[in-house]
Amino acid sequence: MPKVLHDVASRALQIHGSIGTSDEMPFLGYLKESYQMGLADGPTEVHLINLARALVRGVEPDQDLFPDYHVPILRKRAEELYHDVLVAHGRLELTTA
Repeated sequence: MPKVLHDVASRALQIHGSIGTSDEMPFLGYLKESYQMGLADGPTEVHLINLARALVRGVEPDQDLFPDYHVPILRKRAEELYHDVLVAHGRLELTTA
């Protein structure tokens, strides 16, 4: 929330130009409040680390260099699986090994 408030207030201040920095508009106060909210909320990095831990919890690292869903690996498997069809439709050249 502090970042959202900061980003919105900063953008609003820029849109309003010099009047945005005056007492006629509340944007400078909102910027100050965003920093206060950030201090009360705690360090953003701690939140990011906790989020990262939650996202990777239970995920096992892949044993290969690239994961199974890596596009070149998927393409190679598809070419092997559909080799005859691809050759028949001229999408792949017939190779002899």
